[in-house]
Amino acid sequence: MRAALSPLCSVLALVAASVVAGACSSSEYAKTDDSDDDAEGDGDGLGTDGGEDDGIYPPDEDFPVEGQITGGITVELFGENADGERYPIKWDESGFDEWPFGPLFVASYSLNPDDGTAGRYAGTTVIDRPEMGTTEYELPVKLFEDGEVYVYAAIDMLGDGVIGTDDPRGVWPVAVNMTDGHVEAGVDMTVLAQAVDDVVCEGEMVQISGEALVTVDFWGGNISVMLMDAEGNGPVHVARADEVNSGVGATTDYVLDVCADYGEMQLISCWDSNLNGVFDPGDRWGVFSVDGQTNSNPVSVGNSNMSNYPVWMPLGDRPGVDIVPFVTLRGTVGSRDGLLSSLPSGSTVHVVALKYRPNTGFDPTQADIAFDIQSFDWSTLSGATGPLDWDLVVPSDSFVYLWAFADTDGDGMVNQSGEPVATGGGDENGRIPTGESGFGGIDLTLATVGG
Repeated sequence: MRAALSPLCSVLALVAASVVAGACSSSEYAKTDDSDDDAEGDGDGLGTDGGEDDGIYPPDEDFPVEGQITGGITVELFGENADGERYPIKWDESGFDEWPFGPLFVASYSLNPDDGTAGRYAGTTVIDRPEMGTTEYELPVKLFEDGEVYVYAAIDMLGDGVIGTDDPRGVWPVAVNMTDGHVEAGVDMTVLAQAVDDVVCEGEMVQISGEALVTVDFWGGNISVMLMDAEGNGPVHVARADEVNSGVGATTDYVLDVCADYGEMQLISCWDSNLNGVFDPGDRWGVFSVDGQTNSNPVSVGNSNMSNYPVWMPLGDRPGVDIVPFVTLRGTVGSRDGLLSSLPSGSTVHVVALKYRPNTGFDPTQADIAFDIQSFDWSTLSGATGPLDWDLVVPSDSFVYLWAFADTDGDGMVNQSGEPVATGGGDENGRIPTGESGFGGIDLTLATVGG
């Protein structure tokens, strides 16, 4: 059975000190002109993830199904020791007197029925100044019909107005069923965040400039142009474009200051079409294009200024900072000494994706220690004729401490003397990378240490 902790699943992306060697953030946080500095911004973000202009709707468009999701987002700070092992940092011991990052972005989305990837965005909200700890949120949801949505949160770590690929994020991995007028409360998420110093250019800077063009009806909102690395990670530089005229065929100019001598990079753009004050995957994205029809990336950034580089929106087959907030690890859990049914009567087995390396003697179901947990009680173990299947929702592009524990004395504590354990990934600490898409085939074999 799945333990109660399962829905409270945290997902993070470690904040890299540099996405590309010598990268810097020459960014400006973009807000809509009529937004208040202390306000929350809302947008339905109902565009599709592709670059076509169908499915683009103004934020005030009426939809047959409108509901709301509420909950709390807890931001936990962490550090890493010399061995790369993660450890928690309390806010009151962090040295921060106020919120040190950019805004907190919360979104709901549906899944593409064909491949299960993130599909249509059903609503977003932006919290400009979150609490140092837990922040309450209210998220509007708008759909064409009753259906399921998923929810995630992300921190604009650098305050550049862009929810990027390396920004920390958390997810509620259980689908929320939405009907018209429904309010789903208690959707709580946790985001792990590592504070790092701003990265600056080690050498000279150059400028990329050109025209930014919106080829569909433009109803307001900021436009930014940004530079990603060759694989689409980032952004490493962001600049807001000048004021845009409205209507179909809206245009403006931009100037983007970047570090020199990057080599091949991706030049992309975004229109904040849901008017929530940040550039997120639910907005309308574009790319550098010579003819306005095909992607002309990559661009080669050397030591000279680059002029006449037009970017077109919408254009391209996906958002410029596409985010996959979580992945799934799968495998089996068995026992080296025989069948799981041979464990002492009343035993419980837990498979856990932990945030930190486990201590001796702890309760694995505590809500603040694991990304996800799957538990098998005695009614399941006693009838097991072989290893049992498990699956856990975990951070994408990060790492977890994957362990299995047997609580054989029924006291609710595991990893005690004489109780069987197993680790994943071939690391004695159970540290295992999660990758971009997750994977299966992880066999955990319980054994007593020293046995």
